[in-house]
Amino acid sequence: MRAVVLALALVAAGAAPVLAQRSREEVRDVPWYQARPQILEETLRRCHRDARLAATWDCQNAEGAASSRLGQPLPNTLPRAGQGRQAPPVDSSGLPEPDYNPRTNPFGFETLRNACRDRGPGSSIFLRDCHQLDRYPEARDRAR
Repeated sequence: MRAVVLALALVAAGAAPVLAQRSREEVRDVPWYQARPQILEETLRRCHRDARLAATWDCQNAEGAASSRLGQPLPNTLPRAGQGRQAPPVDSSGLPEPDYNPRTNPFGFETLRNACRDRGPGSSIFLRDCHQLDRYPEARDRAR
């Protein structure tokens, strides 16, 4: 009799956390998280902080919703026209062009200038961006 009571107590103790989790909050699915990006970010932060939560259905669904965003641009990362800054120029593939501004990227500008001037081995990757040298004529003509 004592063994039966002990076994029942162990089963009840093992099932209590699962039952408490289920009743505490409903499980949200992947589309629910995809429609609510702010809640998704907060849930991911909470799940990444606590390893015990990472195994819950909510955290698994939040991870699934986050992985569905892979390959998509992050919101508000590119400046928009009308906000005091101009949107960056876009190349034929729809991606922003590399920035060779001599003030913010002096090494890149110098590399581009040398590649466009010398056209030696390894410079072919830069040749499609030679037109950007015209944007900065004062730096292009400056000798070292």
